[in-house]
Parts: sequence; structure tokens; C-alpha cells
Amino acid sequence: IYAYIDDIIIASKNIEEYLKYIKTVLDILDKVYIYILVEKSFVAYPSVRLLSYIVNGEGVAKIDDRIAIFKKLKFPNTLETLEQYFGIAR
Repeated sequence: IYAYIDDIIIASKNIEEYLKYIKTVLDILDKVYIYILVEKSFVAYPSVRLLSYIVNGEGVAKIDDRIAIFKKLKFPNTLETLEQYFGIAR
């Protein structure tokens, strides 16, 4: 079970363990009068992407899409294309 600001992430190896964790979390939240909106809940998804992480039965894995984006960028190789790239062409 992982918590981050207003997110609670529950990952487990099997459905029985998952249901046990859900009940525990809901019991704790109920005791302190915190309620969850069903519309904003992801329940029993095999894999969920949150922030820059993938959460699944295996655990939590970091994804860094920013690196992939920079690898795909084609950087300018002349002064003219550099000016166009930065939007300061005259």
C-alpha cells in the first residue's frame, strides 16, 4: 500500500490479498471519516499509470517519458534552424 498526497495505491500479488488490503484501507479511512469517490477510483485494474509510475502486481516501476521525448527530438544543426527552433527567426 502506497500513499501520495491524495492517492492511495494498493498493489498485490493476487485478488485475495488485494481484497484484504482494500478492506483494511477502507476500515481505516472510515474510522477517521474520510470517504472515497467511486467516480475517481480505479479498482482491480491489472496495471495503473500514476504520475510517472506504473503500478501492478509486480510492484511499482518508474517511467521516465521525458527521456524518450528528448531522444525523439531532432535538434538544429545550423544557426538558421536554431533560430527557427527557438522561434526568433527574422
